[in-house]
Amino acid sequence: MEEEKTEIGGKTPEKFEKNSKKGRNLKKEEKSLGFPGNLAGVTQLTQAIVERRPVTVGDFLTRRELRYVEIYTASILEKFKHYIKAVVIWGSSRTGIGKRKSSDIDVAVIVDDTDVQRMSRPELKERLFQHLYERARPISKRIHPQPYLLSEFLEYVREGNPVICNILRDGLPVYDVGFFLPLQRSLISGNIRPTKECIDKHMSIAFDLLDLVENVVTEKLTYDLEQAIVSSAQAVLMELGYRPPAPNEVVSFLREFMLPRKLIDEELVGIAEEIISLYKSVEHRERKRVSGREIEEYFTKAKKFVEEMSRILRELRKARGESFEFEMVEKARKFDELRRDGMIRVEKKEELEEKREKLIKEGLGQR
Repeated sequence: MEEEKTEIGGKTPEKFEKNSKKGRNLKKEEKSLGFPGNLAGVTQLTQAIVERRPVTVGDFLTRRELRYVEIYTASILEKFKHYIKAVVIWGSSRTGIGKRKSSDIDVAVIVDDTDVQRMSRPELKERLFQHLYERARPISKRIHPQPYLLSEFLEYVREGNPVICNILRDGLPVYDVGFFLPLQRSLISGNIRPTKECIDKHMSIAFDLLDLVENVVTEKLTYDLEQAIVSSAQAVLMELGYRPPAPNEVVSFLREFMLPRKLIDEELVGIAEEIISLYKSVEHRERKRVSGREIEEYFTKAKKFVEEMSRILRELRKARGESFEFEMVEKARKFDELRRDGMIRVEKKEELEEKREKLIKEGLGQR
């Protein structure tokens, strides 16, 4: 599929590419757009590709990829002007390690935030990402912009953040106002090293992420087991003419309306009570971990309960001369189409996703 075209300062990509060749002086109106001749990285790459030689070992940009990056750089400079301190290609597009034809072109954009007073860092970064993404989309869907605030970037450099060290070590500045290259030289010279605080923070985040995974898995599994109990019990109770009980009412409904009619025995009531109580204890953080063996045991019990509810429903309809299997097939088909998409309830998923993003984006400096 052909990429959409965009205009940069009133020029088509082809015209901009033609006018940006080495040796051509920038016009006055082009300087006012915000790219004042600092596209040295692009010129260097252009010359290298024309001569079919790499600038450094591991330079894997093609002519088309270079054109995308050049146009994109000019586009964001037109938008943000002097706020852009550096535009850097890094990742597999720079090193060639693990690169495929469909790989993203990672572009780190360092933006001066020193005069921003009314927005928090996360809010500012999110707005920057939206603007950078909107500028990238018409040029190439493969461009993956990654905004870094100047103050944040310098803090990461000071503490020796691994992601920032990778950008400094492998990155090729396409645009630089004299900010990125000195830091890159400092890293190469061994003057930027991880601090004890950075090392400790990364170890702490690793444990936090493991806890997050364990919480997500535990809550997902126990919630799904509880919902299997609740929904199957509700189905039979509705068939009997009762209103569908809330999850915390299921056990009392079973005891009051099904146990006296000998539709179920005390064992099934106990299973329902046990699994519903299990989920509540996990939800309220009274219990933080459920072992794999316990999950297997609870699954066996829940399966027995659901199968028994299905048997009761079948017998109730059979006694009235109604079909059961056909409706079950239809409901199963609709259930497959409409089944829950996500690990746990929506509000819980959003809460855990926010925690995960905070750990990875703010703690590790990654997007």
